[in-house]
Amino acid sequence: MQIDFHYYGVYVLCRAAGIKPEESSIIAYASQHTDDAIYSHELIFESGGRFQQQMSAHKILDLGVFKKEVAYEILMPFHFLPGVEGDDFFEQICCRQNSKTAKEVLRDTLNTLEKPYGLHRLGIALHMYADTWAHQNFSGLRKYNNEVEGLKPENRKYSLLEEFGANIFSELLPPIGHAQAFTCPDEPYLIWSYKPYKREGSIRIDNLSRFMDAGRHIYEFLSKEVREQIPHIFKDDLKPWKRIEDRLRYVFAMRGTQQERIKTWERKLAEGYFGFQAAVKYDEREWFQKAVTVLDKSNMKYDKKEGFSHSDWKYFHDALTMHKFFVKNELLPKYGIIT
Repeated sequence: MQIDFHYYGVYVLCRAAGIKPEESSIIAYASQHTDDAIYSHELIFESGGRFQQQMSAHKILDLGVFKKEVAYEILMPFHFLPGVEGDDFFEQICCRQNSKTAKEVLRDTLNTLEKPYGLHRLGIALHMYADTWAHQNFSGLRKYNNEVEGLKPENRKYSLLEEFGANIFSELLPPIGHAQAFTCPDEPYLIWSYKPYKREGSIRIDNLSRFMDAGRHIYEFLSKEVREQIPHIFKDDLKPWKRIEDRLRYVFAMRGTQQERIKTWERKLAEGYFGFQAAVKYDEREWFQKAVTVLDKSNMKYDKKEGFSHSDWKYFHDALTMHKFFVKNELLPKYGIIT
């Protein structure tokens, strides 16, 4: 999924469930920032102390993305959670829609909601949970079961030359995650088809149906389990799913580039289209810039700003650490998956 679900969609789902605007913003930002935390270098502060960043994403145009370490440390815990179905290891690490492992992660987040990083961890978990719909049947490891043949987007405008080039390029990419399917699984409006590994024919996928189903499950989790656990972050009565369902579907179905879709979300939120008005805009550097002063970027000189210890940026990285530890050391080993 892309920013339209992970940020704007999650924000709308939080507000519709009755969560206060400030807390909704934190959850939505953490959800989207899971796709943007691409740095792992240590920050040495000029005034003393240090901070170790955690990665939950990787630069796409970096050959390092194909390393096994990236698969085990980043892709599996945050984007392609193993669904633990099937007979062998490589089937079991495939991501499955609304899997029992994903639901176990959500349940564990309930135990840390009162922690300073609780909402940040919730946002990270919602990102991972939503991706089980978009990334189903793919795995984070470079393996044959990620091979894609005959990729065909149905409702995206391609010239014949572009479509031919896309299919050639698709076959040249390594089978890791959904790399050979490009962004087809992540665009909310798209209907597309492909022939999976060892399958007779192609399968046809309606992303809009997947996105709406993921949204409904997240809405129910927020409005029931999360509300029961930390009722103080809820201000408004929840809006019934039926009241927002058609509006969400309408916006998710809008075709266009990612930037065009972002503008649509921001305009609809400002207009009060979902039953509340909000001026929200995602800036991937916002939390970092509020927490850290860059003294000399070329020489990697930094210092912490006042309030760093309770900044959203620090809490987000704390939450990444907790999320990954739970997935790799507690959850997956129960099913014999050692990563």
